[in-house]
Amino acid sequence: MHYWVRAASSDFTGTPPQPRSGHTAVNIGKSKVVVFGGLVDKKFLSDIVVYDIENKLWFQPECTGGGSDDQVGPSPRAFHIAVAIDCHMFIFGGHYGSKRLGDFWVLDTDIWQWSELTSLGDLPSPRDFAAASAIGNQKIV
Repeated sequence: MHYWVRAASSDFTGTPPQPRSGHTAVNIGKSKVVVFGGLVDKKFLSDIVVYDIENKLWFQPECTGGGSDDQVGPSPRAFHIAVAIDCHMFIFGGHYGSKRLGDFWVLDTDIWQWSELTSLGDLPSPRDFAAASAIGNQKIV
């Protein structure tokens, strides 16, 4: 039988993510949960906060990378799509202010490096509040 247990602050170390809405959280393998973005008091976020399951530790990795606008990773957003495949977290779309987003990013969680995926053919139209799922190494949007 499975049941929920409320974690106490003594159950982990590090600083957990601040309360937010519209964020995503994906499980990377059996060792990490990666939280991205969201919305706090009308402020859109683009942060990464990771929970290391084995060490019971929250941390914020220093990410590198780049995209078409010389940014390190995706712009702040909420209500986006996130899918994990192997050590990669894929982010698509979302919402920023009154704008729907349609960019596509991947984060390599082995080296904490973002890459914008721009040459993959036709991407779906910009969208938010959507869903996606991974089946093996295939992505379904």
